[in-house]
Amino acid sequence: MGFGPPAVAVVDFVLDGAALSASMPEPDGMAACAWAAADDWLSLFPGALPADQAAYWSERLEDPDDGLELAAVRALAWQFAEQVYAVPWWAAYRLCSAAAANWLSFESWAVSAGFDPRGCAAARIVAGCWSWRLACLDPEQKDAAKELEAEVFAAPEGFAVSEAGHEAKLARNRATFAQLGGGLLAPVP
Repeated sequence: MGFGPPAVAVVDFVLDGAALSASMPEPDGMAACAWAAADDWLSLFPGALPADQAAYWSERLEDPDDGLELAAVRALAWQFAEQVYAVPWWAAYRLCSAAAANWLSFESWAVSAGFDPRGCAAARIVAGCWSWRLACLDPEQKDAAKELEAEVFAAPEGFAVSEAGHEAKLARNRATFAQLGGGLLAPVP
């Protein structure tokens, strides 16, 4: 297990009975967060793959006689998203779209926190969006952080998430945030 998102995301899968693997170099963080904000997972996968791999997927998707369904491609995109954003696709979408819709508020928070998203990995920007959302909570509202967590990380309706794995990940996230005092991106002295 590594620390942080990988420089190259790799997803192994079985398609049409064959074991395959796809690899994606880390995309530009701002571009990747724009894709998440727009719920444009096709730009992540297959769009951000190296040219030869992207061409393979594009050809298959454009071929009317190919049985490849968008749902299968979306499932692969969401696997890549976990590595690129360090959160599930839907959480990246919710966090990035909130920041995009409230850019002045996010940018103001970023300036005051000493965080510049330009040149950062997508996972770092998503962490910034999460920290900004936490900073916007009313400290008097006792369960606000839990409610926000549920709002951001809840899987889409009809999507099966392993409850044990999901709960373990949430517990790790809670411990990390508590350790950092909620200030994921405090300026470095």
